Amino acid sequence: MVFGGGHVAQELIPILTQVHFTCYVYDDRPDFVTESLFPQAAARILGSFEQIDQYVDLQECDYAVVMTRGHSYDYIVQKQLHRRPLAYLGIIGSRKKMATVFERLREDGISQDQLATVYTPIGLPIKAETPAEIAVSIAAEMIRVRAERKERS
Repeated sequence: MVFGGGHVAQELIPILTQVHFTCYVYDDRPDFVTESLFPQAAARILGSFEQIDQYVDLQECDYAVVMTRGHSYDYIVQKQLHRRPLAYLGIIGSRKKMATVFERLREDGISQDQLATVYTPIGLPIKAETPAEIAVSIAAEMIRVRAERKERS
């Protein structure tokens, strides 16, 4: 599940589908969940970031990537996602932005142990700069996590 339909998501979803991830894109803006932007997505979900549970039911085997249009929305989504175990939770953003978001989450009762499971900054450290490069680094990290989970099972 990719939360946010911006430039990086538009590059990420085609890559993930090529490596056998089933992808869903979720945004609160109609223009960012269209079939023309995301033809490979299994579903394009238009919904409120404040009420994602009304639109999706994520399970322990699911992967979630948060890349909304701003840290206030990232915070809203993360707060809800921390209520459930996920195979992968990755958040796009600078260390400074994530420190601010994590501080708010701690104030809301999210434990440091829960926050330690978040992949951030998201992606493998390949010095990615463009949306396509960032997408490649994220996909690579998700592939690595999937392989490690298979090894453990």
